[in-house]
Amino acid sequence: MIRGVIVLIIPLLILSACGGKQMSIEEFQSMAKEAEQQSQSIAERQADMRALLQAYDQAVPASARLKLNLDPECGLTPADFEKLSDRIDEEQDPSCLGILEQIAEIQGDIRDRCERLHEITAELPAPHRVVSGENHYTLCLDYLISKHHLKARTADSLVARVGLSSDIIEGFHVWFYYQNGIFGTFVTQGDAHISPTVFAKVVKKHLIEQARRQGHDDAFETILDSLKRSGALIANIKHHANSL
Repeated sequence: MIRGVIVLIIPLLILSACGGKQMSIEEFQSMAKEAEQQSQSIAERQADMRALLQAYDQAVPASARLKLNLDPECGLTPADFEKLSDRIDEEQDPSCLGILEQIAEIQGDIRDRCERLHEITAELPAPHRVVSGENHYTLCLDYLISKHHLKARTADSLVARVGLSSDIIEGFHVWFYYQNGIFGTFVTQGDAHISPTVFAKVVKKHLIEQARRQGHDDAFETILDSLKRSGALIANIKHHANSL
């Protein structure tokens, strides 16, 4: 499932993975923007569902409670949604029924948005699933050198022209494009339990607070702004922050 998109591209022409069909940068940007919007909506709807589930758990004794689990990719699984539908048909308490019906409505919205995300990404090459210890910069270099047999200097020059995610965690998906000297990449949530957008906000907030405690608030925020403008990579921004 694709959520929390961070778009990072060279503003040229990208070729899709589907039959070599050319895709303009405007088309790709439009696709990526919609994917990001859908991803944010899914994350927000997931949060709404978690709040409703918490309210339901507080209202219903454990012995009579419907056990539902949220999947980070799709909300309720088909099996859990079927259990929810059955309980809605049987529920006699109006207040509990209202909560369950809201959960079902939200799940329907999540399902529709997830289907749309699949449509958006259907033409893209398969992504790389991040494992612990990997960073975006190295993944990009490896992709260009190993898959497309570019020299290290050429690959580094291409990667330097795009913005990179300073922190990626296990489960994120990294997507790559390369054709005729044109390279692009972006990061999505994949099967991680937090989106790249939310994770970046958490990391930035933590680092700014840490820098302020160390008396580096102005300097650190300047560094963050500069990174945002230039798209430069710090593979481990936490390490950099500790060295200020």
